[in-house]
Amino acid sequence: MLISYDSKSKIFLIACLVFIFGIALASFLPAEILYLSIVWFGAGMFFLILTVLFWRFNEQTGIKSVCLFFLLLAILFFSVWRYGLSLPENTPDKIWHYNGQTVTVRGFIDNEPDIRDNGQKLEITAAAISRLPGRPISGKILVTTDLYPEYKYGDKLEFACELKPPEEYKGFAYDRYLSRFDIYSVCYYPRVKIIPGKGGNYIYAKIFSFKAKLAGLIDLGLSEPESSLARPIVFGGQKGLEQSIRDDFQKVGLTHIMAVSGFNVSILAAIIMVVFLSLGLKRQRAFYAAVIFLAAYIILVGLPASALRAGLMGFLVLWALKLGRLNKITNSLVLTAAVLLLINPKLLRDDVGFQLSFLALAGLVYVYPIFEDFWQKIKLPKLRGASDALLITLAAQVFTLPVLAYNFSQISLIAPLANLAVLWALPALTVLILAALPLSAVLPGLSFLFFLPSLILTKYILLVVKYLAKLPYSYLDVSYLSWGWLAIYYLVAVFLVIKLRRKLLLKRGTGGI
Repeated sequence: MLISYDSKSKIFLIACLVFIFGIALASFLPAEILYLSIVWFGAGMFFLILTVLFWRFNEQTGIKSVCLFFLLLAILFFSVWRYGLSLPENTPDKIWHYNGQTVTVRGFIDNEPDIRDNGQKLEITAAAISRLPGRPISGKILVTTDLYPEYKYGDKLEFACELKPPEEYKGFAYDRYLSRFDIYSVCYYPRVKIIPGKGGNYIYAKIFSFKAKLAGLIDLGLSEPESSLARPIVFGGQKGLEQSIRDDFQKVGLTHIMAVSGFNVSILAAIIMVVFLSLGLKRQRAFYAAVIFLAAYIILVGLPASALRAGLMGFLVLWALKLGRLNKITNSLVLTAAVLLLINPKLLRDDVGFQLSFLALAGLVYVYPIFEDFWQKIKLPKLRGASDALLITLAAQVFTLPVLAYNFSQISLIAPLANLAVLWALPALTVLILAALPLSAVLPGLSFLFFLPSLILTKYILLVVKYLAKLPYSYLDVSYLSWGWLAIYYLVAVFLVIKLRRKLLLKRGTGGI
């Protein structure tokens, strides 16, 4: 009996899930065990060979359960092996080998400077140290320095400082957070000297330079704090935004609009698609228009790895909406997660943005159809896309709420209302800013006029956030949230979603939502 297409699809889905589970398991294992890479690789090869032998033995009758069991075991051991390979090797050619020592380092800025209120953080790729002249060194250092002088991507620097390993700070696993960027050394306020030459990628340097010019045009056309809000909405980051305003955004559950994350981009992509559909475009044309908008946006923010992942998440959402059947992207969603974890296995445990991206998509795939059916059942008006925007937001937050509470110690009770009041304006605001930028470049004297519609929308967003943040009981502070409560929440949520989804399937008489 040959394996049916449906059976192959299920086996593929299970295999990807086992790989993801293996990565999750490995992330909690002691490093000493993970460094035994030959053991994990050998176990994976052993079960892979058994799989091939049993596969050939049963090739006339299809895959037997024992063959599938061996295959899944092989995948499990290979996933643990892959996670072990991502751990740093403490060898003399790695910059983190010199943690705890004062060294003179030469390297170049490998990312956009992260500008904060009282300083800036520079991600520097080391090329050499004074202690080993003529010998190349690799690895990254996160350098914290003063606000001035200003630096840019590709600048070559020389500085002397005491290298330190990142450490946990007030319960925040800062060391694990930086490890996902392969950063295992930090340095605070060294004396930095710019040296001749340029490093990094030429294309990235041009993109970042172009992006800086566009940010300057926004500053020219908008006043504060509107310009400091417009920049992160379009480009990501929170440069220049007052801490009190950031706190208000967190209280109302809208910090995601200022980050180029899969969570934000997925919701934005879905809303853009809904807007195009509500304007009367056919589903296929709305899909292509939304994809073009999404691609232009990802290029505009500078093509960082996080933005590329976010763009991929957004594309999956658009593809699902084009099909009109959200559950059809389940395999694609799981495969995407598996591929991203194959590239960087540290994302699963240590990247909150990665977690929120897939949890938000899971909400859209499994919860949104349930909410949509309930909306139709109580016969509420569709309001030309407004109801869809609300349901998309609520569905995304069903699975993301515990992770947000666990990592940021705060639960916004007013987030659904805040998202409904603000998210509709984001596509319009982004389009208006993108339209105003080339006009301002040609006629800078009229920038204020070109940015006037954007100014109105940014003022609206700031006023809504300020008002909602002041409402009593708009948010709850969560001083401590254990893993046990998260597990209970997800068990209950998954149970309810499965139960309600089955009822919906029976009602519609289909195999999917």
